[in-house]
Amino acid sequence: MAQALPAGSSVPDRAFFVGAGGSLNSSTYPNQDVFGQGLSNIYNSAGLYAQGEAGGSTSPYLPAQTDISPMLQFGYFQRFAGSNWLWGAKFSYNYLGASSTQDNFLIPQAGRYVGGVTGDLLGNVYAHQSVLKVDNQIDLVPFLGYAFDKGYVYGGAGPSLARMKSELNGLIGFADLFGQTSDITGAPDSFSSTNWVWGATLLAGATYFITPDWFIDLNYSYTMYGTKENHFAAPFSTVHNGLTFNGVAFGYYSGTSDVQTLSLTLNRAF
Repeated sequence: MAQALPAGSSVPDRAFFVGAGGSLNSSTYPNQDVFGQGLSNIYNSAGLYAQGEAGGSTSPYLPAQTDISPMLQFGYFQRFAGSNWLWGAKFSYNYLGASSTQDNFLIPQAGRYVGGVTGDLLGNVYAHQSVLKVDNQIDLVPFLGYAFDKGYVYGGAGPSLARMKSELNGLIGFADLFGQTSDITGAPDSFSSTNWVWGATLLAGATYFITPDWFIDLNYSYTMYGTKENHFAAPFSTVHNGLTFNGVAFGYYSGTSDVQTLSLTLNRAF
């Protein structure tokens, strides 16, 4: 059971608590960027004919997503001596399961080729998909609050950690070279990276004590995460019109997620 109650109040002087419930989450996906570059040696029957390079970037648009997810939390609060003001901290886990995708976009490429012939090298990298998935969200938030007869209001800020999986699927590099458009890199390449990403969360909420041992917690949080840059590289070797293209395609893809959450939990104080 929670600690003894102040006169006329259902809110204990101090208590540990554990709770479970659900959350409504709105996720956005800022800072999306994809950069690609290709380097190639071009051979004819006599040997090295020319060398080329081209690169460029684009910003995929990943639409906002709304999801409902389960949430767990545990924590502690305590009144300041002789006061309705209180302090505390809570640890929360939210399984977001959020995902957003842009299909079928181009990464413009521009560069030069030099050697036996010289000229501008233009083209595009076709991308079948850019995907960002966010599943596990973990927050640790110290807070300050003020107690009333049946509950308390509170606000705080703290660190957040989320697991994000970024995918860049179905890349093919095309070049306008020697009067024709060719798939220089050949078969599609796909890349993925999973990272734990740190962020910061702001939190405001209110509780209502049904009994001295049980209470409802309704809160809103806004969480911003850092942007993680993931690198990729893939060799290629293709033949077009008697010319052999040997080289490497490389670059990076980056992005993050901001999450707004409205959560409701039923908690046991002890």
